[in-house]
Amino acid sequence: MILVVGGLASGKRSYVRSLGYDDEQMGSNVWDGNPVLVELEELLRTGPLDDAAFAHVASRDVVCCCEVGMGVVPMDAGERIWRERVGRTCGKLASEATRVVRMVCGIPTIIKDGDIA
Repeated sequence: MILVVGGLASGKRSYVRSLGYDDEQMGSNVWDGNPVLVELEELLRTGPLDDAAFAHVASRDVVCCCEVGMGVVPMDAGERIWRERVGRTCGKLASEATRVVRMVCGIPTIIKDGDIA
């Protein structure tokens, strides 16, 4: 699995397209069967993924997630909990991913490539 992270409109989908995927292969539902999962952060608004959902997400070819843990810490406790949930889920996915890419201004930066711990 390739994990692609970055800020809003940082070029995540463009990068996924450069890998050979098209918009019809991208979906934002855990169970939709698309090879590419986008907007992981939105799936985590209602709570953490259970083990089955996490395994299904981790089995995708590509998972995209907005980085939400940078910047000003929200005053709302629910928003802080959500941001932590997103960060912890991405960390867990990154440990299982074969490649982790961070998008900055449309430029992919490879954070992990291969089986490293």
